[in-house]
Amino acid sequence: MGVDIFGRKPCSPDGEYFTVNFTGWGPIHSLIVELCSDLLDEEMLDEIGGNSGFGPHDQKTCTQMASRFEMWMEDNVDGLSIDLGQRVDKDYRLISAEAAMLGLETKPAYKVSDKTLKKWIDFLRSCGGFEVW
Repeated sequence: MGVDIFGRKPCSPDGEYFTVNFTGWGPIHSLIVELCSDLLDEEMLDEIGGNSGFGPHDQKTCTQMASRFEMWMEDNVDGLSIDLGQRVDKDYRLISAEAAMLGLETKPAYKVSDKTLKKWIDFLRSCGGFEVW
C-alpha cells in the first residue's frame, strides 16, 4: 500500500504525480514536519501524514519546501531512515521484537532513498500545490 500525491496545477510531467510506499512516506513526512513547520499549519502537517487529500494549494510553498529538502540533502547522504519500532532483516522482511533481541542484524523498516527524495524535490518544483491520497 502506498501514498499517491497529485499535483494541483502541474507545469511539467514531473509535477503531475508522485507515489511512494508508506515505509518511504514516513521519512518524507517527518522531514516535512522538521523542515517546513513554518510553511504549513499544524493541521496540514498532521493531515498530510495520511491519505486525506490535504496539501498546500500554491507553488510558492512547494518551491520553498523543495529548497529546504535540497539543503537538507547537501548534508545528508543515503536517504533517511526513521525508527518507529518496526524492524526488518537484510531481505526487508518484518521481524518480531523478540527476533531483533536475539542479535539478528536489523534495520528500521521506514526508509527513503536519495533517489526518491530527488524525485520528491522534482515533483515539488513543478506541482502547483499538491494533495495527498
